Amino acid sequence: MRSLSTHLVITMTYVVSAILILVFLAIDISIDNWVDVEFDSALTDKSNYLKTLVKVTKNGTEFDFAGEFMPEFGISTKASFFQLWQGDAVFERSESLSQFPGMDLLKQDLPLNSEIFADVVLPDGRDGRAMVSYFEPQVPSNSSILASKIEPMWLTIAIATTDLTQISVIIDSSLAIGLLLVIVLIRWAVVKVIYRGLMPLNELNLALKNVDVTQKHIPLSSHFERYTEIEPIRNELNKFIQLSQQYLQTEKRITADIAHELKTPISELISLSEIYIRYPDDQRIGVSYKQDVLNISLRMKTIVNNLLLLQQASSENINLHRQHIYINALMDQIVDELAFKFATIHSRLNIDNRASNDHCFADEFSLHLILSNLFDNALYYSPSDSAIQICLVSDDQGLTISVENQLVTAIKANDLQRLTLPLFQTERSRSNSERHGLGLAIVENIAKLNGFEFYFTLVSSDKIRFSLHIPAIADG
Repeated sequence: MRSLSTHLVITMTYVVSAILILVFLAIDISIDNWVDVEFDSALTDKSNYLKTLVKVTKNGTEFDFAGEFMPEFGISTKASFFQLWQGDAVFERSESLSQFPGMDLLKQDLPLNSEIFADVVLPDGRDGRAMVSYFEPQVPSNSSILASKIEPMWLTIAIATTDLTQISVIIDSSLAIGLLLVIVLIRWAVVKVIYRGLMPLNELNLALKNVDVTQKHIPLSSHFERYTEIEPIRNELNKFIQLSQQYLQTEKRITADIAHELKTPISELISLSEIYIRYPDDQRIGVSYKQDVLNISLRMKTIVNNLLLLQQASSENINLHRQHIYINALMDQIVDELAFKFATIHSRLNIDNRASNDHCFADEFSLHLILSNLFDNALYYSPSDSAIQICLVSDDQGLTISVENQLVTAIKANDLQRLTLPLFQTERSRSNSERHGLGLAIVENIAKLNGFEFYFTLVSSDKIRFSLHIPAIADG
């Protein structure tokens, strides 16, 4: 399992380190270039100074050099070197070159009044840098005739780069050490910042661990400051926890209701069996015993079948086979099937067909199950002499079937939204052993599974309307 904080620390360390390395590398290159430029500038200054010491007189070219003013060209272990040529002949050599009589400094052909820089090995074997320049000696302004007789000269200055190399090493080492220290400091800061930044998530996680969905009130709140990124997560988790609590409470209620529904027929079976065993010769008990047991068993079978059907509808295990269905023929079939329960069904159902199409494209089993339950509920929960209004309307959006009926007992507002809860029953239905409170729950789940829209509303205090909308996209 990967750690978000560790991943962020590693990523930020790599990113910041890469940026720092690039910055320090740019600084190092800039410093090295600046040192090289300053070194070359120092060479140029020395060369220009030596050039000013070369003068043209009536007696010829002279070089007025005083070693006490530039001791670096004297004899020492860290001496610098210079050499002058006029034409092909050596004009002057620094005192430091006297120790190397057979060696000359670098000399190259150049355009007049130009110079070049080059890395060289000094006569004493040290690494150095040389500047070679080709120039005309300084001629007094009143001696222009002499200028035409004086040949140009070469001047080469060579200085050791040992100190420069040491300085570069010191600078590079300092930058490298500084870079490592900065990276370590940045990593420490990143760890601290990320840890503090993730504290709201850690506290949210801790709050989740302490949530008990069995409590009545379980808002996921926290004492820490609210953040724009954390608050939506907290709100969604609260919704999820509330839904989980609702599902848990629903599951508990359904379990209790199932036990209640099955307890009654089981108790009846036990009572009948005990009485029959105790009085086996009593004809009054023996004659009805078998039929009573069968009726009770059929009631239990109905409950179990409805529960299984509800479970299938909830888990989407029903195979849908959509086909063209003539809605009028299907409703006639349902009316005939319910006639054995409601003898006056034909006179009580008023069908107002305003649909332009008398067919739809849907799963016949699902539609049959939905309409059967809606018609059965409307007939059972309405006065025995009241009319049931069934209206069919179609448009470009699809087909809508509504079933409207009066109520024997008014439904409370808080009970309206509970009608589709599994095993929920009104007071009247609880007194009837044939009503188990599963019909509307099955209808809602089957409608959702098919993509139908199922909704209901109170038309008045004693009248309710159930509506089923089959979208046009389901039409063939």
